[in-house]
Parts: sequence; C-alpha cells; structure tokens
Amino acid sequence: MGIYGMMHTSVSGMNAQGKRLSGIAENVANAGTVGYKRTNVQFSNYVTPSGDYAYVPGGVKSHVGHDISIYGPARATGRPGDAMINGNGFFRVEDENGNEFLTRAGSFSRDKDGYLRNSSGHYLLNDEGQRIQIRGGPTDLFGPEVTTGIDFKANFDASAESLGEGVIDPEDPKSYNQKKSVTVYDSQGKKVQVDFYMRKTADNKWTVDAYHGDNKVGTADFNFDKEGNLQAPLPDFTLTLPENDGGDPPGTFQVAINLGGLGEDSLVTQKGNSYAFEAEANGMEVGSFDGFTFGKNGEVEVKYTNQKTRVISYVGLATVTSPESLTVLSGTVFQTNTRTGAQMVGRPGDGVFGSLTAGYLEDSNVEMSEELTDMIESQRNYTANSKVFQTGSELMDVIVNLKR
Repeated sequence: MGIYGMMHTSVSGMNAQGKRLSGIAENVANAGTVGYKRTNVQFSNYVTPSGDYAYVPGGVKSHVGHDISIYGPARATGRPGDAMINGNGFFRVEDENGNEFLTRAGSFSRDKDGYLRNSSGHYLLNDEGQRIQIRGGPTDLFGPEVTTGIDFKANFDASAESLGEGVIDPEDPKSYNQKKSVTVYDSQGKKVQVDFYMRKTADNKWTVDAYHGDNKVGTADFNFDKEGNLQAPLPDFTLTLPENDGGDPPGTFQVAINLGGLGEDSLVTQKGNSYAFEAEANGMEVGSFDGFTFGKNGEVEVKYTNQKTRVISYVGLATVTSPESLTVLSGTVFQTNTRTGAQMVGRPGDGVFGSLTAGYLEDSNVEMSEELTDMIESQRNYTANSKVFQTGSELMDVIVNLKR
C-alpha cells in the first residue's frame, strides 16, 4: 500500500492544484466582468485511519468558494442606466420564467417593451418584486401646465434717474429705466414671453408695465419708504395673457404676480445703486421622454425634455444571512439555497442596504497581481506532485523488474 498510496496521494495533490489553476484561469478571464466575484479554491488535508504499525497515506481535498462579500472597485461609466450599490445588498432580478436571482452587476437598459434588463437578459425588479417598466416613446409626456403665478423678486436702483410721469413706450428705451423678460406657458404648453418695463416716476416711486409683444397685459405702481421697503397700497398686479396665441379660437389666461407683502416681507425693494431681478414662474411646456436614471435611494427617475423628472418606481434590493453560501450561476447572478439563511428585501438606503450611485458600476473584485502569484505557486506545487508520482512509478518499475 506504501508506493501505491504515495502515487494516490500525489494524484490527489495534482487534482487539487488543477482545480486551483482552473479557478485562477476563470478569475483572470473575468477580471473585467462587471459584478464578478473571485473564485477561491481552498485546501484541507484528508486523513485515512492508520494502525500502530501501518501507515495509510491520505491526500488533499479542495473546496471551491467565491469571495461574494468582498466588494469590487468602482468604475465610472457616465451611463445613467448604470448603478452601483455602495455597501450591502444585491439587485433583485429574474429570468423569463420568473425565477429570481441576486446580482451586483448594475448595468441596465430598456428592451423593446420598456423593461429594464441587464446584459444577461435578466429583468430588474422593484421593491415589490415586480419588473420595472419604462414605456417611453412619443406618448410618454410630462405636462403641459399653465402658468398661474410669478414670484416677482426685484430690487430697483435707488440712484436711478427719475423720468417723471409719462407713458412707457417699448420702442423707446428713453421712456423706461430697465427691462426684464420672463417666459410663461399657456394651457397647451406654448411659451409666452412677458416683458417688464420699469420707469422711475419720482423719488421712491416706480411704475412697471408688462407687455406681450405690442400689447400691454398688466401694470402696477410701487411706493417705497426712505429705507427702500415697499409701502401701502400693495399693488394688485395681474397679467392677462393670450391663450393659444394666433390660434382658433383665441382666449386668455391670467397670471398673478406675487410681491410677497409690505415692508420687510416684500419681495420688491429699492436699495443701493444696482438692479436685481429674478422671476420664478410656475407652469411648464410639454416634455417628451428623454431617458432615465437612478436616484441614490433607488428612485427610478424618468427624464423629460422640459428638464422635469418623474419617479415611477424604486429599485429592489435583497440580502441574505450568509452571502458566501449563495449558489453561483452563469450571467453573474447568485441564487439562494438552504445554507444562505433568511432573505431580507428593501430599498437602497433603507436599514442594512447601501445606497445607489448612478453612472458607476462595481467592477470585478479580482486582483490580477494576486492571481498571477497564485498561478506560479500552484504551478510549482503541481510540478512537485508530478515528481512524487514519477518517483512512485519508477519504484513500481523496480518492483516489477524483481521478477526477472
């Protein structure tokens, strides 16, 4: 049994090192695979029962595992459909048959039906376990919304020349001190430009006329105290603008100008020797589908051409008690089993789950320099075991030749 055991043990050593080399080869091949987790081959000795006067050699056993809990480095892509989990958790995905899996690979794009899928064809699930669908297309619109109000924030130049009482003529720059323009929207989302002409009529007194094209659409008088604060009466400043301008039938819509109030509560002042103007109007034009992205808390945000966004769903994450026990499958996905423990589900940023970063991916956690070092070590060990086997074979030849 001695020489045979010697050869048997060396074969087990070569098999073990062969498995390790196979794992290293897989790691090197997937060094650039997003979300890949390093294959880790570990060894343990195998002991056979031996008596006091007899030794029966054992061998070595190999155990294949994966470094699932070790995060890979971040890779910037700039793609809004890419997302990286910062910390604990896995994306919940499923195949065509509804079988659920877990993955750290977060590159998703819309298929022909609008479902978010990764490069392996798995569907991304939301926090309720449903497939996330972004319909997009020409019918996915945001708005329009008619403008109903403008926050009129302004500071008039206290040192400006007084032009006296008179009529503001948009064609005559000498008839006003300052001009500012604001864009509002009618009920169809069409842009309507409003021009505000400001005329200082006397010390601490101003008139503001609002025009749309050649038509005056509103006017208001402003009175200030010596500190430059707006005084009573509070102007009733409302604009009446054309609806469906140039269309049939024409109409009008009204926009209320919010001045805040009187005194220190006012949005309008007369202080210093410079103008400041900021008008914030509500309403919006029609926005068409312009892509999607992910928020840090898992929001699936649809983007529109009018710079608006709409949250349509939340990305679902999951984790298990023992991630290292997950079953590794093709497509950079993992599957739970009886050894992984309970599965917890939730949203990014909730409880134990990490947040998301859009435009980034988690790269493979393979360290190439370590793999090459391990490969050299395994190669030497494999060669050493082959020498042991060769020596045993030569000894067997000696025994066979004893019969001659």
